[in-house]
Amino acid sequence: ALMQFLENEFLRVAINEFGAELTSIVRKSDQSEYVWNADPAFWGKHAPLLFPIIGRLKDQEYTLDGTTYEITRHGFARDKEFTVVQASDTCVELSLSADAYTKAMYPYDFTFTIRYSLDGKTLKKEHIVQNDSNHTMYYEIGGHDAYMLSFDDAALSDYYLEFEGIDALDVIDCDADVMLMQSHHAVPLKDGRLYLSRETFSKDNTLMLDRLPVHRCTLGCLSHSQKVIMEFPEIDYFAVWSPYKPDCDVPFICLEPWSTLPDCAYLGKELEKKVGIRTVAAGRSETLSFRVTIE
Repeated sequence: ALMQFLENEFLRVAINEFGAELTSIVRKSDQSEYVWNADPAFWGKHAPLLFPIIGRLKDQEYTLDGTTYEITRHGFARDKEFTVVQASDTCVELSLSADAYTKAMYPYDFTFTIRYSLDGKTLKKEHIVQNDSNHTMYYEIGGHDAYMLSFDDAALSDYYLEFEGIDALDVIDCDADVMLMQSHHAVPLKDGRLYLSRETFSKDNTLMLDRLPVHRCTLGCLSHSQKVIMEFPEIDYFAVWSPYKPDCDVPFICLEPWSTLPDCAYLGKELEKKVGIRTVAAGRSETLSFRVTIE
């Protein structure tokens, strides 16, 4: 697949036109790579785009206006070739439009555009959803960005996620089928930090958050100064994921801003009733963005 590259004095960024997926952020001062390398021994992706749904569905299906549709997990955008609309040294726009393949899963005419722009040490990712059909469109959008944990000079327990000013995370409980429940449990933080361990993701695999008072998460490490700061002021939900391997340390973690929650055990399959579902009127568009700063 073809790649697009962005570069300024601080960072060099690579984006795959397949899935419009961010595949690399290199800090030029020391050539450090920040994005996970997609080693299939752990997880064969870098930072897939989630659209038009997030997560898994009950029986892999949803209903809309009484019609049942089957759709792939996390939606189809990550499995489609995007078209480059415009490109410069520091900005690229890639877009995806409806076709027969998408309409079988998702009945709308749409244009889904991703704009990556580089400004200093910050990469901004804008998700522009345009409704090209003549009735209200329901959609979900999310990030699934995997960042490296380098164990050259650090242990897994040196890494932390920092949520400024919070003393505990309010994590949503899941049932046995990983459907969300209405109950929550508290995960205590130490000075606003969740230190990582193999067991962090042993219970639910994903920490899903719907009551975050701050829309900013910093991935840091005690033994070196590198940081990834993700800010998502326009996005209501956030998840943190890494595969659980009891016998080894997994060398990456995913930071995931989500517009909408995945399927909930206490709701039916109606797309229009999902928690946080976005709507965009006929002929209109909506933009949701988040940004990542490399320090």
